Amino acid sequence: MKKKESFNMKKSFQIFKRDIGRLSKNIVALIVVIGVCIIPSLYAWFNIAANKDPYGNTANIKIAVANNDAGTENDMLGNLDVGGQIVDTLKENDSLGWVFVSEDKAISGVKSGEYYAAIVIPDNFSESMVSFLSGKIEQPEFDYYLNEKKNAIAPKITDTGANTIQQQVNTEFVSAAAGTVADILNGSVSGIGTKLDDVQNDISTKINTVSDNLKEYEKALDSFNKTVDSSNKLIEKSKKSMATVKSNANSGVNSIKNGTDSLTLVRNDIADFANDLGTGISKAQNSLAKVNTKSGINLGKISSKTESIHGQFQEMITSVESIIDKNSEMLTTLKEINKKYPSDSLTNLINELDSQNSKYKTILQKLGTGSDSINDATTTSVKAVESISKIIEKNTKDIHSSKVTVENGIMTGLNTSLDTFSNIQGTLSGILKGVGPATDNVVTLMDQLENSLDSAKKALSSTGSSIKKVQERLDKANVDISVVKTSKIYEKLKDMTNLDSDKVASFMSSPVKLKTETFYSVENYGTAMTPFYTNLAIWVGGIVLIAIFKMEVDKSEKIKNFTPTQAYFGRWMLFILVGFVQALIICLGDIFILKIKCQHPVLFVVAGLVAAFVYVNLIYALSLTFKHIGKAVSVILVILQIPGSAGTYPIEMTPGFFQAIHPLLPFTYGINAMREAIAGTYGHYYVKNLVILLIYVPIALFIGLVLRRLLLNLNSLFDKKLEQTGLMICEEGGITRERVRLLTTVKILAGEKQFRDEINKKVEQFEICYPKLIKGGFFAIVIIPIVFLILMFSITSKMVFLVLWIVSIILIALYLICVEFIHENLLNKQKMAEMTGDELIEQLKKRGRKNSKEGDED
Repeated sequence: MKKKESFNMKKSFQIFKRDIGRLSKNIVALIVVIGVCIIPSLYAWFNIAANKDPYGNTANIKIAVANNDAGTENDMLGNLDVGGQIVDTLKENDSLGWVFVSEDKAISGVKSGEYYAAIVIPDNFSESMVSFLSGKIEQPEFDYYLNEKKNAIAPKITDTGANTIQQQVNTEFVSAAAGTVADILNGSVSGIGTKLDDVQNDISTKINTVSDNLKEYEKALDSFNKTVDSSNKLIEKSKKSMATVKSNANSGVNSIKNGTDSLTLVRNDIADFANDLGTGISKAQNSLAKVNTKSGINLGKISSKTESIHGQFQEMITSVESIIDKNSEMLTTLKEINKKYPSDSLTNLINELDSQNSKYKTILQKLGTGSDSINDATTTSVKAVESISKIIEKNTKDIHSSKVTVENGIMTGLNTSLDTFSNIQGTLSGILKGVGPATDNVVTLMDQLENSLDSAKKALSSTGSSIKKVQERLDKANVDISVVKTSKIYEKLKDMTNLDSDKVASFMSSPVKLKTETFYSVENYGTAMTPFYTNLAIWVGGIVLIAIFKMEVDKSEKIKNFTPTQAYFGRWMLFILVGFVQALIICLGDIFILKIKCQHPVLFVVAGLVAAFVYVNLIYALSLTFKHIGKAVSVILVILQIPGSAGTYPIEMTPGFFQAIHPLLPFTYGINAMREAIAGTYGHYYVKNLVILLIYVPIALFIGLVLRRLLLNLNSLFDKKLEQTGLMICEEGGITRERVRLLTTVKILAGEKQFRDEINKKVEQFEICYPKLIKGGFFAIVIIPIVFLILMFSITSKMVFLVLWIVSIILIALYLICVEFIHENLLNKQKMAEMTGDELIEQLKKRGRKNSKEGDED
């Protein structure tokens, strides 16, 4: 049995010593190694030197300027030629390569690539600048032409130049305008004190006038409220009197009806009536007297009440008219003040008073209508009293005459008198029946009048509150005006007669100055880019190592046997040593040859050595474990780290995919550590980044020591297949894990024909599928990337599909390798099945002797 593998670094040091001896004895090889150590540093140095101060050479970037501005004349600003002023200023500006040409040449030069950009100032530029003075504002514009094909960065620089011109024009314009305004103020400020006093006195006088009018207005409102209260009481009494009048009128109608019934009896019993004529006539006279008395009394009461109500109406109409007059007078004054000194609050007050005045006019109209109705009711009552009295008086005389002449034609005269009395009863009954509806109409009018008075009282109450608020505001405004007049600002404004127009113009053109305080300053752009290019060069150096040096350890006379672990560390030492040399050359060259400004040179070199140690570990482990695929992964990693490590642009400016992988990339921490050394450290940030960077070393060792042992035979197969092409570079003599399957050997030695047949059957079945599996893999390696390529151009998440594209290629390649490995393994089993018993036993002995020697050497 094979002894358990033990780890002894002695064999690894022997391998390392032998590798150093081979290189030192071969001059050509030594020169190649020296080149391998220097070439990565050249990559870093040339890039850093080229980017040392690119923005300091922008004067070589040509921008064409074509001035077509015709200028303009202005009463306030005089002769203005903004385009000419821009050209004069740019001639003194050496931040960009300004070239002054015609419009046609400028545009054609941009198209041909002679100029990076062109700015054309139109002929109406100056006129547009002062268009606001005429009230017709026209935004000034100049045309900007850009050639984005010529360079990726140049458009950003030329954009800055165009923005600079725009900002310069704006600044100069604000400065000129501010200076002109200051001159105008200086010319007119001498009389401003007198004007301010006049304005203050005028406002105070107007406010006092309005305040006095408001006080009179409040008195009128109080008087009207008292009148409304007394009128409401009188209306209630009148409504009760109307009920009594209506009841008495109904009683009068009943009495007349009873008289009519008596006349009917008299007419039917005329003969009997002749004997009792005197008694009947006396009763009729008494009835007429009662009706006359009651009607006179009741209609007299109606007349008296309506006359009293009519008088109250007249008083209320007079009060409302007085309020309207006062309100109109106050509105006129407030409108005059608002016209001179507009104010939103004063405008709202005027609108509110206008609304109240309209309500008062409506109330006045209703009061007039009610007064006319009451007057008509009074006139009707008086006429009714007079009519009833005349009729009763006339009929009383007729009855008396009939009684005197009763003996002379008694029957005829009596009948005539009775007919006349019947007519009188009908007329009187009609009059009394009309009294009831008349009283109802009067009560309805009184109810409406009462409601109108209540509404007027509420409206006037709201108006009273508004008047009090206005009075308070006016008093406060008067006090504020007095305070302003005595304030220091007011006095300073009156005394402001010596404005410096130049200082005002300078301040308005640039009212705010930016005070910049820089933390961790970096000398130039090249120094800022040093961490990125240095880390990139160290990684590139690691890739160069796996391209120049063999990774598989070969056997020699002195070192005949060794374990995979010993071989790994033996060649690992050589890679790490050369990696350290590369890093030292790169970092020392940055400091002493390029002379970058570095706050902590020692820390910078240490960061470079740690980065080299980590990067070489990763590249060596990937390339040794996965062979060509591992080398491809190393290249893919550097591709991802260039945009994903925030070495050039802030990571926040990159797509979401790179922001997601940013914390997982080794470059992130190598670059951060070097930035700390160059610009200055903050806390333990330098150590923290180096510690995180070193976490990738155990990952690399796991790949190189654990995963590699599982893939030894697969890698050997992979190299053999590549060697068969005669085109691909591959390593020979790699370590393999030779296993003689004991169970398979026992079954074969036992002569189990069935087992041999099973192996042959499996081989035959796999041979049938093998071509299809290989073709399917190659078909997938073509089709799947094409699918991801199409998705990249149709879906926004391009970076995700790009990564999936690369991963799919790697997975398909692994699939093909595994298929080939299974195929080779089955062929080996079939080969063992065809061996004789002696051949199998000899193979087992040979393997045992080999394991025994390896155990002794360990």
